[in-house]
Amino acid sequence: MKLSRTARNNLTGWAMVAPATIIFGMFTFFAMGYALFISLHSWNMLRPMVWVGLDNYKRAFSSPEFWNSLKVTVLYSVYTIIPSVTISLLIALLLNKALVGVGFYRVAVYLPVITSMAAAAVVWRYIYDPDLGLANYLLGLVGVSPIRWLNDPKTSLPAVAIVGVWKRLGYNAVLYLSGLQGIPGYYYEAAELDGASEWQKTWGITLPLLSPTTFFVVIMQVIASFKVFVSVNIMTNGGPVRSTDVIAHHLFEHSFRYFRMGYGSAIAYILFMIIFLLTLAQFK
Repeated sequence: MKLSRTARNNLTGWAMVAPATIIFGMFTFFAMGYALFISLHSWNMLRPMVWVGLDNYKRAFSSPEFWNSLKVTVLYSVYTIIPSVTISLLIALLLNKALVGVGFYRVAVYLPVITSMAAAAVVWRYIYDPDLGLANYLLGLVGVSPIRWLNDPKTSLPAVAIVGVWKRLGYNAVLYLSGLQGIPGYYYEAAELDGASEWQKTWGITLPLLSPTTFFVVIMQVIASFKVFVSVNIMTNGGPVRSTDVIAHHLFEHSFRYFRMGYGSAIAYILFMIIFLLTLAQFK
C-alpha cells in the first residue's frame, strides 16, 4: 500500500522521536508510576512488598519530623527565592549595558551554574569553617567575631541558602538578559523623547515587559528550592538538630538509610503534589 506524502512525513517524524520518547517514558513515566505503586507498600528492598494502602501517607502527615522538614523547606525557599530573583535581575540589567569586557562578566556570572553542586558544596563547607574559613576571616577584618555557620541551628539554614542563591544567580540572570534583549528599543526612544529618567524607563517599561520572564524565573526557582538536596547532604547532613533537614533530605534518609522505600516514595509523591499545586497557583 502506497502511503501519502503526509503519512510518510508523519511516520518519519515519529521514527525520529521514538528513541527519546521511549527513554523518557521508561525513566520518567514508568518511574513515577512505580514510585506510586511502592508508596502503597511496606518494602525494605530485601523482603517482598507488603500492601499497606495509604498508611505511609498517614504516617507522614502524623510525623513531627515530616512537618519539620516541610517547615525547613519553606524557610529555605523564602531565603532563596526573593534574593535570587532580585539580585539576578540587577545583574542582568548591568550585563545588558555596553560595558568594557561585558562578555567576560557574562561568562563569570554563569560559571557557578555549570559547576558541580557536590564540588561547590565541599568548597563552601571549607569557606564556612569556623576556624580556618574565608567567611570568618573576612568578618574578622571588620571586627566581627567568628560565626559557627554550619554548626549553629540559627545560622546553618541561611548559610546553605546563600550557596543556593549563588548557584542559581547565573541561570536566572541569563534568562533575564534574554528577556531584556527582546524588548524593542523604540519603547525607550519614545520615553526619552517624553523626558523619562532611567528609573522611570526601568519601572514603566522594563519591569512590565519582563513579567513573563519573571514568572518563569520564579516558577523555576520555587521548584529548585523545594528540591534542594545535594548541598544540604554534603554541608550539614540535615543538622544540626534537624535545622537543615529539608524534605528531599528527609526522603533520602528514610529511603536509603533506613530502607523504608514505601514511606520514602510516599514523601516523594507528597513533594510532587506540593510543587504541582504551587506551580498551578502561580499560573492562576
